[in-house]
Formats: sequence, C-alpha cells, structure tokens
Amino acid sequence: MSNNTDTVESDEIVGAAKQDKAAKPKMSMSTLVLLSFAAGIAAGLFFGEMLAWMSVIGDAFIKLLQMTIIPYIIVSLISSLGSLSMEQAKSLGVKVGKLMLVIWVFGLLTMFLIKYTFPDWQAGEFFSLTALEDPNSVNLLDVYIPSNPFFSLSNSYIPAIVLFCVATGIALISIDNKESLMKPMQLLGESFNKVTQSIVKLMPIGIFAMTAATAGTMDFDEFQKLQVYFVAHVVMTILLTYWVLPAILAAITPFSYRDISGIAKDAMITAFAAGNIFIVIPILIERTKELFHKYNLGSKQSDDYANIIIPVVFSFPNLGKLLTIVFVLFAAWFSGKDIDFLTYLPMSLNGLVSLFGSVYLTIPMLLDSLELSSDLFQLYMVSSLFTSRFTSLLAAMNIFILAVGGTAMLVGIAKVSVKRLLVYSALTPVVFGVSLLAASWLLSSIVNTDYEMDEVVAQMSAAEKLPTQVTEYNWQDLATVTGPRTVEQIRQSGVLRVGYNPIQVPFSFFNAEQELVGFDVELMKKLALEMDLKIAFVPYTFANVLEGINQGQFDIVISGLQMTTQRIEKVGFTTPVLDLHYAFVVKDHRADEFKTDKQIREAETIRIASVGRYSIIPHLEEKFPNIAFETIESDRLFFEDDGENWDGLMISLEAGKTWTILYPEYTTLYNREEIKSFPASYAIARDNVSLQSFLNSWLAIQKSSGYVDKLYNYWILGENAKPKQPRWSVIKDVLHWVE
Repeated sequence: MSNNTDTVESDEIVGAAKQDKAAKPKMSMSTLVLLSFAAGIAAGLFFGEMLAWMSVIGDAFIKLLQMTIIPYIIVSLISSLGSLSMEQAKSLGVKVGKLMLVIWVFGLLTMFLIKYTFPDWQAGEFFSLTALEDPNSVNLLDVYIPSNPFFSLSNSYIPAIVLFCVATGIALISIDNKESLMKPMQLLGESFNKVTQSIVKLMPIGIFAMTAATAGTMDFDEFQKLQVYFVAHVVMTILLTYWVLPAILAAITPFSYRDISGIAKDAMITAFAAGNIFIVIPILIERTKELFHKYNLGSKQSDDYANIIIPVVFSFPNLGKLLTIVFVLFAAWFSGKDIDFLTYLPMSLNGLVSLFGSVYLTIPMLLDSLELSSDLFQLYMVSSLFTSRFTSLLAAMNIFILAVGGTAMLVGIAKVSVKRLLVYSALTPVVFGVSLLAASWLLSSIVNTDYEMDEVVAQMSAAEKLPTQVTEYNWQDLATVTGPRTVEQIRQSGVLRVGYNPIQVPFSFFNAEQELVGFDVELMKKLALEMDLKIAFVPYTFANVLEGINQGQFDIVISGLQMTTQRIEKVGFTTPVLDLHYAFVVKDHRADEFKTDKQIREAETIRIASVGRYSIIPHLEEKFPNIAFETIESDRLFFEDDGENWDGLMISLEAGKTWTILYPEYTTLYNREEIKSFPASYAIARDNVSLQSFLNSWLAIQKSSGYVDKLYNYWILGENAKPKQPRWSVIKDVLHWVE
C-alpha cells in the first residue's frame, strides 16, 4: 500500500514539475539578442584586441542573413503587386508617398534643433589626400534604372531591382491566367522566409561576436574626439525612433504607442547590433502583419500590402540615412562655422535628394556646398563604426512605420485621432526641451573644449628614432669656405652641412622641446647616418641662401624649397622630393570674401604675402589685377601680423594646413577643381654634378623603400602625430594577466 502511495506522490511531484516548467515563460529572441549584445560589450572591454578575430564570425552571420534578401524582395514584390488591381496600386503610391513626405518634413525640422546642444569648440586638422580627390561618383542611372537586371542584381542596386520588380508586378496586374506563376512565387517567398527565420535563431551568436569585436578594438581616443557627434546622433535617434515616428503613427491609426514601439523590437535590436537594415526586411514584414492580426484587423490584403510596401520604401531615403545631416551640422560646428536655418534648409533638401544615391556621395557634396573641409569625410567614416548601429535602428523604425501606416490607409482603418494628436502635440515640446537641455548639459560637462592640436604639432619629434649625430657649425669656418664640396670632400670632412629655414612648418622647425624637427630635417639625418657623417644644420635667410649655396657654405639646402625657372638658373636641384599644392591662408571670418573669382575681382586691392616668388604668381597677377604680392622672410611673419598688412598668404596647401593648426583662427583656401602643384626639391651648388647625382640616386632608394612615404604620413598627413596607445582592456590593464 505504501509503495502505491509513494508512486502516486512521485507522479504528482513529476507532474507538478512539468507544469511549473511549462508555465515558466520562454525567453524571447529579442531578450536573448539584447543579452548577447550586453555580453559582447562586456567581453570586448575585458579581453580588448584579443577578440578582434570574432569580427569574422559576425561577418559570416551577416552574409547568411543577406543570403535570401534579394530573392525574397523579387518574389514578394512581383507576386504581391501582381495580385492587386490597378486602383489599389495607384492608391498605394499616393498614400504611402504622403506619409513618407510627412516623415521627411518632421525629421528634417527635428534634426536642425540638435545644433543647439553643441558646446564651444576650436578645430584643427592636418592635410589629407582627400582634399585633392573628387568625391566618389555614383552613376544614378545604374542605381535606379535596371538596363541590365542581372547587372543590378550582381551589384546589389536595390532601387534598380525594386523598379524592375515593380514594373513586372504592375504588368502582371492586367494579365489573365497568371495564377500558374503567382502560386510558385508565393511558395518561394514562404520558403525564403523560413530560411531567414532559421538563420535568425543563430542571432545571439552573431550579435555577440560583432559587439565583442567592436568593443574590443574601438580606440578610446577616437571615441573621445567624436563624443559630441555621438551624443547628438544618439539623442536624435532616440527622439525620432521612440517619439516622433510612433507619435505620428499613433495619431492616425488605432494602434497604441506601446505596441507600435515594441512589437518589432527584435528587428530593431538586430538592426542596431548588426548595423545593417537590409537583413531585417523579412522580420519587419512579419511584424507588420503581426500587429494587424493582434488587433484582429489582419487579412490577406493587409499582408500583401506589407509585402509590397517594405521592399519599395527601402529604396527611398529614410530618416536613418538623413541622420547624415546631423554629421554635417557637427562638421560645421567642428570647423567653427555656424549654420543658420536659411542655410540649413537648402542644404538639407539637397541632402535628401542626393540620398536617393549613396551616402558616400552625399557627405562630400554637402561638405563642399558649405565650404567645409572634405577631410572631415574621413571623420565620418571613422564615426560610422559606432553610429551605423543607431542609423540602422532609426531606419528600421522608419520603414516599419511606413509599412504599418501605409497599410492602415490602404485598408481604410487610418483616421486622425484629435485626442491623441492634441496629447502628442502638447508633450512633444516637453520631450524635446528636456532631451536637448540634458544633452547640452552632458556635453558641456564631459567634453574637453580646450584647443590641443597646436600642442600636437609642437610635440612632434620624429617618425623614426635615429641616432643623434647633429653637430654645431662654426660661422668663422663657413665664412672661409673656398667653394662647393664633392661627395668625397664631404666624406673626408666628416660633417654634412645642411642649410635650413628655422620656421618652415612642417619641413623644418623647432618643436616645444626646442629640437629642430620636420620632414626634411629627418630625411637629412637619415642621409648623414647612412653616409656615416655628422650633420650640421645651418640656418639661412632668403637674402643669403642662393649665394651661400654656390659659395659652399651649405652642401644641401632644404625646407620645402620650390623648384622654379628663376632658381634653376642660379643653383642646382635634386629630383623632386614631393609635389606640393598651391593654396591661400586667410582669416576664418574672411573666407567668404574669396569664395568666387568674381568676388575677388570686385574687391579692392588684395595684399598677399608669400615666402619667395611662386611660379603661379604671374598667372594670378594677370588673372586678378587687384592682387598685389609681397615677398616676406617667413610664413610666421604673416600670422604674427594678424591681418594688419596682408589679407592672405600664398603657401603650399600641405604647409598651410599645419600652420592653421598652430593658428586656428586662420583657414586654407583652395579650388579642388583647379588645384595646381609644384615640385619641392633640395638645392645644391649649380655645378656640383657629383653631389647632385649621388642625392638623386639616394632619394630614389628612399622613395622605393617607402621611407619618404613614412615621413610624409607623419609630418604632412599627421598620422600618429599623437602617439597611439595600446588598446585598454581589463585583462591587460587591470588584472595584468597578459602583457
């Protein structure tokens, strides 16, 4: 009897355990993804660069998700459009277009407000090769017109693919007996969706890998520089994603704010974590259908509209793409330029139109339209490592809102709720006011606005550490020289005499430690080292340099010397070391006065200073008779003059960029379409053939070995001008478990 009782009790316990297990809610995919995202950040911070390899896993996961996207768009669009009537197709275009226009207007107006959160800031930047390059061109005809659908497919030109599918789907509307085609395409769509859903189960692994690799490799210094843009981008993303867009939809549909902002959270998290909107298109379609069915409003018709709207609106600029305008506002502020609303409005509209193409075309175009440095595009590329996730989050919500709102209008359940409209209208100023004030306070508290770039230049020492072999020169010895020295005579003396300009940034100048440094200085030290000589740097002035070369006071003369016709008649030159580019330097507030040739000609006499007589000056004097050029001893005289005697400085663009770092109230001006270059070389005595031949061959070796490029990257482009520290991590810097 007791055994039976024990058995019954055991069965009851097992049954109760099974019931408890069944009653325990299963963790949702969105929760798993969120936990994976948090775990990835924690792992990245703990292990640091040791997890860089995990980016391969993340890339593999993204490629798996992308596998069925384009096929899904093709079969979904063609089959869904083909099942509509012509009236339904027209209605879809008109109604969804209206909603899209409303979202664009609210988005652009909202983005302008973010500029009021920016703290005071002083900018400075090195020369960049992008200043000489045209923006990457995109053939909009190829992007939007599928002259060869297979070409569009192979290049993933989604707008062209969508146009092809829309045209095919619309053509099917008027064709009879199309069921034999429609049914297989619908089945294919379902199979593609099942494949995607299976891959989505791997999402926690993929998200963990991507976030761990990103958190483990992102440079904290880069994050510090860009935190103003990051905060602005995040604040604007949150406001648009979780207030403006849901509020617009809640005011015109029966759906609650909570359901609108929450039902597609797994798609939002995935888009955020992967930084990719393309991969969540099937998920957004399913969540749109799910929302309608949750309110018992779903039907085959609403499902078909969801299948159509999302692939179509994907090809149009969404608010995620439009967030690039926030970067342009940041870039203007970063460059010390204020943008008022009258300037912002046409700029933002130009951006909206250009975003039908590529963002990589839009950013350079907008920067150029505002006369901002195209170098800032590199800053955008660096920042996109972080911001692309928020961009994708907003883009996903934008597409979801268009799908739900468009479907609601097409099935006839959309209606403006006066009550909701009044509530959201009253709350919006409060939400925006609190958010923007909080962002402004945060940025003013955490952002160090002290100007430091001048210190970076002042602290530059050497791209490569070389043994010290510098020796003093003796003016008495130089005064008694008998003429130029051959290579053999220089070797016998044991000292190479190099003439230099002491304030020719970035070629030869004294840094904060009063060390003579610069591109040419370092190259000459390398020459002396390889010749096993000591080196004596002898300062020169333009009044005595040509005579000093031919008398033999200097073996070589450096400091970014321009090779001109007049000079090569008097002294010899090596083959060009660098090609430099002409530019002007003017006060920031006077940049607009030099915007066009017409403005320059209509101005009164313009006084331009220059160190030496540049080859382009006769051409400019003929083109602009009101420009008067005056030779000065050093570029520094112009900056110390503070605009009293000269309106501008003629200089190389490369050197001008460095000087404007030291004097940030000045800016460089150049015409990208008409930039002209000139050779910078080293001067030697006119008839010193042996030294000239030796230096030409030696320079060829340094260029081939990459040493000249190394110096160029450091002194001209500013790469590693601020020494890069090893990436911080808990395991290395806190626990000290690894070196």
